[in-house]
Amino acid sequence: MHFNKLIVLLILLLTGCYQNEIMQKKEYIFGTIVEVTIYGETKDHASDAIELVFKEFRRLHNYLHPWKKSIIQDINQSIKNEKIYTTDDEEILSIIKHNKELESMTSGYFNPAIGNLIKAWGFHRDQNPTDRPNSILIDNLQRNLPHMSEINIHRGYIESKNKNIQLDLGGYAKGYALDQAKKILSENNINNALINIGGNILALGKHGDRNWVVGIQNPRKPNPIGSISLNPGWSIGTSGDYQRYFIVDNQRYSHLIDPNTGYPATNSQSATVLLPPIESSGTLSDVYSKPLFIAPEKLKFSIAKELGIDFYMIVMADGKISISNDMLSVIKWHEKIDEKNITVH
Repeated sequence: MHFNKLIVLLILLLTGCYQNEIMQKKEYIFGTIVEVTIYGETKDHASDAIELVFKEFRRLHNYLHPWKKSIIQDINQSIKNEKIYTTDDEEILSIIKHNKELESMTSGYFNPAIGNLIKAWGFHRDQNPTDRPNSILIDNLQRNLPHMSEINIHRGYIESKNKNIQLDLGGYAKGYALDQAKKILSENNINNALINIGGNILALGKHGDRNWVVGIQNPRKPNPIGSISLNPGWSIGTSGDYQRYFIVDNQRYSHLIDPNTGYPATNSQSATVLLPPIESSGTLSDVYSKPLFIAPEKLKFSIAKELGIDFYMIVMADGKISISNDMLSVIKWHEKIDEKNITVH
């Protein structure tokens, strides 16, 4: 009798330890390091769920790739050739419709139709560029700037009269992938996980009895400037000029291009947004950081208010920090910040 009790006790103890293990996988997808961490599940269950998520990531990487063979490339080619693209793919129709809405909502600071500008700057390939493009080319592209509103979507086809449109969903795909991963993990009864796609992060549940904690990168140092305790279901996204860039004559040129000038935005070092578990929160945490990074300083805060972003932090070009009062209440600084260098909104 005592022996049977001991066996039961050992099984319970071993099961408890097993359930609290961390299962993690990293891979290079979407041009960045992708990481999925699952807490408190059996090894087999967690491993199977992670593989499903990474299978979806690889699908989306190939599906939405802007310059390799993909449905986006096919659509771009059709628009360039002034042809109608016919499709029964409801997913891509929904994605393009959503991007049309997001360009309008962000006053055009998020504009996925400017693939030709991105290509001219050399960010349309895996390696970072090394030199500035011809200014006449950039000015010409900017004067003929295309917009998502010029794309017509009907049931079964996509077309545009503006052949200058070239879709690049690089500022959308990672956030969309976060939402897809959340859906897959939830459907597979994974309650506690952290999904990180190059700094775009979504939390499911908790890490044991505490929230998942994530760092916010210092844009000019290799360490975090601070950290956030993510409540279950919350997501965080950062756009920064330290992710993809090149330097010429001491001037930094990043991949974050201002559609209104045709040139990389230079008034910010990084912009971080934190969003509650609303619909498409992963996608929006990726997208919404772009207008806060790109827009002129005097417009950033009105745009944040218009988009309903309560939690945000912007490191300006001079290193000073503009932060919302809500964000200030949840961030834990990792280095001493001079109060003179912080503006609270």
